[in-house]
Amino acid sequence: MGGLGRDALHTVLLILRREFLTRVRGRFFLIGTAVLVVLVAGFIVLQAVVLNRATTTVRVGFVGATQALAEPLRAAVTGGGITVQTKDVQSVSSGEDQVRSGNLELLISGDPAAPEVEFKDQLQPTVATALDGLIKQVAFEQALAGSGVDPATIEAKVAAARFHPVALDPNAAQRTQRIVVGIFVAALLFTALQLYGGFVATGIVEEKANRIVEILLSTVRPRQLLFGKVVGIGLVGFIQLVIVGAVALLAGLKTQAISVPTVGVTAVLGGLLWFVLGFVFYALIYAAGASLVSRQEDLAMVTAPISILIVGPYVAFFWMVANPGNPIGIALSLVPPFAPVLMSARMATGDAQAWQVVLAVLLMVAAIGGMNALAARIYSNSVLRIGSRVRLAEAWRGRA
Repeated sequence: MGGLGRDALHTVLLILRREFLTRVRGRFFLIGTAVLVVLVAGFIVLQAVVLNRATTTVRVGFVGATQALAEPLRAAVTGGGITVQTKDVQSVSSGEDQVRSGNLELLISGDPAAPEVEFKDQLQPTVATALDGLIKQVAFEQALAGSGVDPATIEAKVAAARFHPVALDPNAAQRTQRIVVGIFVAALLFTALQLYGGFVATGIVEEKANRIVEILLSTVRPRQLLFGKVVGIGLVGFIQLVIVGAVALLAGLKTQAISVPTVGVTAVLGGLLWFVLGFVFYALIYAAGASLVSRQEDLAMVTAPISILIVGPYVAFFWMVANPGNPIGIALSLVPPFAPVLMSARMATGDAQAWQVVLAVLLMVAAIGGMNALAARIYSNSVLRIGSRVRLAEAWRGRA
């Protein structure tokens, strides 16, 4: 947007202030922000309530002698919305495969008085407590079966009886949580970029249709008007995302929907960073496209291709969730048109490495610089041409 002297900067700030105050005081911003806050907080709280009240079925596999614990465990775990389903498993390796695939939550093997309990990532607390009591009982009965054993020795053996927990995939729960947060971030940025980019385009066409732009450009330069409009509208979107992100983070931590605070903080900060970069990039494209037309009816023709650039990365993210290490997905998240949605989501899921984030930011900044020169030229050459649609080649050459 070029270097700005003191007078030019003052002019840009006036335009920025006008755009910002006009929109932030409007009903759309106030009501829209309130609705978003209620929807996001309500959804998170509702999910927490539903999960807390839902009946949990814990499928437990038993190998060999530990099958004697199956019926007592099922009887011991009653109420609290938890049901235990037991299954005989032929071998430890077979049972471990079933735990990893999600067909079993627990695999119990070895000595019934000191069994090994394998699980994917988290051991259900109620089941763990019941199992601990059963193991102590088995140890007590085994000790009593030995003749001539001192009672103190029996008590010591019972007190020392423990099962040995083994997590086969200790990070599974956190990874699932990160994926959910990543989807939320991708959806929010996808919506915000289209919404506020559309505001830039709509505002430009309205000013052309009402010939307000002719009055404005009698006192300011086209680049200054473009700069002030983009930054002013972007600031409104940034504030709205800060509010929604803060509410989502607090609600997630309060309801324990987000059990790892760094997951939520990384998602919010990454989302805000990529909104700023993504908005400036796409707003310049929206502005250049909108300056080519003078009627709202014609606006969809120039904004539809831009929307596809934003929709594409959002759809691609769901494929990337299933293939986090795929080099094609990683490469796409580095490329400027796709980076705002894909890299922000990959940061939230924890799949993005530091060097990838830095490279994506540098490429995005470079792309913004190039898009600034392109958009400013097209906007300057076409914003005052009111009437029929301006051809892109004509706008680039500046020919009437």
